[in-house]
Amino acid sequence: MRWAEIEAQWDHYGPQLKDRWGRLTEEDLAAARGGRDKLVGCVLKRYRVEADVAARHVDDWANSAG
Repeated sequence: MRWAEIEAQWDHYGPQLKDRWGRLTEEDLAAARGGRDKLVGCVLKRYRVEADVAARHVDDWANSAG
C-alpha cells in the first residue's frame, strides 16, 4: 500500500500499528502520522533494531495492510 493512502486513512491504520508494535506509545503513533520515516524512527527507538531491519518491518506491514 502506498504511504499516501495510509496517511489519508490514519485513524483506521493507527490501531493496527499498535497491535503490530505493542511498544509504540500514543506519542509515537502521533509522531508517525508524519509518514514512513517517522514510523521507522519510532520502531528504531522502541525496539532498538538496525535501521534497515526497522525499515523492512515497516515496509512489510505497509504492503500487507492493503
